[in-house]
Amino acid sequence: MEIIHVPNDLEELDFVKEVKDGIAQANCSVHILGNEYGKTLEFDEAVSHDKFQFQEARRRIEEARDEFKMFIWYPPEILVADKEDKQVQFINEVRTSILKNMIFTNTDSPIRLVDDIRTMMTFDEKTKFEIKEAEVFIIFNELDQNEADEIVDMLGDILDPIEKLNIIQESDMDYSEYCVQQIGVSKLVTVFFKNTADWALPFTQQIWKKVGGASSHTPILLIGTSEPASNVNKAFRAPRVVSLIVAGELIPLEIKVQYDNAVKMASG
Repeated sequence: MEIIHVPNDLEELDFVKEVKDGIAQANCSVHILGNEYGKTLEFDEAVSHDKFQFQEARRRIEEARDEFKMFIWYPPEILVADKEDKQVQFINEVRTSILKNMIFTNTDSPIRLVDDIRTMMTFDEKTKFEIKEAEVFIIFNELDQNEADEIVDMLGDILDPIEKLNIIQESDMDYSEYCVQQIGVSKLVTVFFKNTADWALPFTQQIWKKVGGASSHTPILLIGTSEPASNVNKAFRAPRVVSLIVAGELIPLEIKVQYDNAVKMASG
């Protein structure tokens, strides 16, 4: 871990700049609560240096740009110690303003605190796929490739660009992560099935959860052919998801209808 430390004895403007730059560069911040309010800002004597750093880090979380985390350590010995009135007010303010990605802890040792930070900040590096902006992103199983290719050909006359993904069962590709990245730059995602309903439903449910469920910006169309008859009533019902079973020849038209609805909703 690379540590950015901002000394308290810097000139005021240098301190403010270092705090802002450090928080902008970091993946997380660590705030240790003591029993003294400490040095205050010259331009706002009601705000201590510690409080300013806390406010700047919290502002980054509120902007929700990424998975930035704040770790706030309130050591047990400080918890029971006498504290300045201003510091008591600041600690109460911190404790009542916890947001997602803010971790408040009373762990009894700095070693355990560091272990907790390392554990929470460790993550698997996700593969960055080559993705392209698309009007429609259509996903299908390799067993339905012929029908899916025909649909894409017909849609290509009225919608462009279209991105397609053929799910090959024995591939090592991380299809789930690729879908998340491609869906983020697509106006409508369509999961098509004819002979693969048992694959399409759980797959749609999986990617729906990964892109944020009801809060996703991109609607999902799960669409299957009315033949074979076993496809009847195959549906995944959830916010931002439309499930349809229609005659094969009508599928391009239904995709266009759902695309128009998605564009209309996105434009307000």
